[in-house]
Amino acid sequence: MFSVMRRLLTAAVTVFALTAAMVVATSAAPRPVHAAGTGDTSGCTAIVSTRDGQTICEIDGSKGGGGGGGNGNGVNIDCNSAGTIVWNGKTYQCDIGIWSFSGGCYITPVDPQPATNDPIWGSSDPSTNRMQWADCDHIPPTLVGAAEIVGPCVGYCAGPNPVERITNELQINKPDLGMAPPGGAGKDGFVNQNIWFWSKALDTSTQTRSAGNVVGTRTFVSADWQIKLGDQAAPGTPVHCTSDNEYTPDKGAAASPDPKCGFQFTAPGTYTISVSTTWTLVISQNGAPAPPQTITSQPNTTTILITEGQSTNG
Repeated sequence: MFSVMRRLLTAAVTVFALTAAMVVATSAAPRPVHAAGTGDTSGCTAIVSTRDGQTICEIDGSKGGGGGGGNGNGVNIDCNSAGTIVWNGKTYQCDIGIWSFSGGCYITPVDPQPATNDPIWGSSDPSTNRMQWADCDHIPPTLVGAAEIVGPCVGYCAGPNPVERITNELQINKPDLGMAPPGGAGKDGFVNQNIWFWSKALDTSTQTRSAGNVVGTRTFVSADWQIKLGDQAAPGTPVHCTSDNEYTPDKGAAASPDPKCGFQFTAPGTYTISVSTTWTLVISQNGAPAPPQTITSQPNTTTILITEGQSTNG
């Protein structure tokens, strides 16, 4: 069973680590200080400065059987059978609700974890670290005033593996469906009327995420609108509209300035309009890309009743 063992660093490393901590700290959130190659830092997973000024080197290792065996959870390996730990002469509960004691503070994972491209990770690898809340000032601990810091996972980080995590982060939401006249109950349109389509804030930019040796890149292909009459099973009339030219009443009966986002119904009936987006997703491991995947968002759908007559789009 793997867990975290700690040893106090030499005074020289303590001074260096605390100095580095001051350099890398930001007003948004404190950052852990990693081993910098001075002093006896071999095997360190991370160097953590505690609230009482000590510096601790966290390393991966097997848990020994001394000290009552303990029932630690990977951070409080010196817990005794009563579930307490002595730290600097004071006894603490190893676990309080969702919090675990660690180096004079209580920590708990941030849920959900930030996206792998969130700047809060800094240079830390999201595949081998986790973002956690640390409360060093309250018992019982509280999220109010807790610091958000990066901490090492022990062994394998819980949750999806890096490929699943990157794939999940690069999934896409259904696009906005804008239409004038608007669809829905009681919102009718007319034959030969200029219909406007648009998608608000449609992001067509290429997105990249990485964790460990896994890199995922998502590239926009198209925004696909389908216009079907009634319960038509076959593919309807396709429209490929990506612009954000929203109709406003001052436009009157004018056509959309983007021909790809304009339409006219030539026959009355109840029509279903849907829009989805299509992307290409490439996942690479160790620099070797897997075959591209085509991913499609969930469609956004509405209906509109088209009748004979004349009207503006409003």
